[in-house]
Amino acid sequence: MADIDLAALTLSLPEIDDDHADSVALWRAAAAAGPGEFTDRLAAFVTHLAEHFAREEALMTSVGYKDLPHHAGEHARTVAEARRFLDQAQAGRTMMARAWIADFVPDWFRRHVLMFDSEVARVVKLARGG
Repeated sequence: MADIDLAALTLSLPEIDDDHADSVALWRAAAAAGPGEFTDRLAAFVTHLAEHFAREEALMTSVGYKDLPHHAGEHARTVAEARRFLDQAQAGRTMMARAWIADFVPDWFRRHVLMFDSEVARVVKLARGG
């Protein structure tokens, strides 16, 4: 399983960076969870993702971010996929959810931060006079 190098993904925007740190901590907890803990830790990660995305979308709205629909669509797709894996895990079928956490999430997270969130951070900083 690949790890997520959070330091390499810092955007110098505390409200996003702090949420990303929480995301990575919850992802690591789910990835490392034993059989008795996995579903609860996955649920915590999925809940956090949805809440983080809502905060990020509110931030984008506050600065009139022009690509909000596209970015929010990426969020919606990711949360829907995460919830499908959580539903499977809650039904006792954890193999695919574990694979998603271990193999998909690290690469997706890096790509999302670099391709989507970095542009949001740039626009927010400009809007704030930075």
